[in-house]
Amino acid sequence: MTVLVEAVYILLAKPLILLFNSNPVIVDYGRWLLTSQMALYPAFGLCYMMTITYQTIGEARYGLFLSVIRQGLFYVPFILFLPKLLGVGGIYASQPAADILTVLVCVLSIPAMKRCASKNMRLSENR
Repeated sequence: MTVLVEAVYILLAKPLILLFNSNPVIVDYGRWLLTSQMALYPAFGLCYMMTITYQTIGEARYGLFLSVIRQGLFYVPFILFLPKLLGVGGIYASQPAADILTVLVCVLSIPAMKRCASKNMRLSENR
């Protein structure tokens, strides 16, 4: 479903932006910005699953950490500094860069999540 939504937004980026503004410069910027925002959209199923799983297995703090890193820890610094380095391209790159780091943290968290879930399952079986 997320791949379908991503495809619709990317393929229809220009008509969607035209719904709100007909200025060609704004439409062009908006089309590229919407495409960059949607570039890694399907990968966020994994991140949402990891956040919920950590909360479910009793690791609410790490689940909270995973839920805030994309916007709070990664995106804010990127949106403040990448445009200074790359101009408009930095604006386009900020969200995908934050998304890549967030997905990387989620993937690297899988082994710890499995260990923690196994430990919690063993503890609940011994009760």
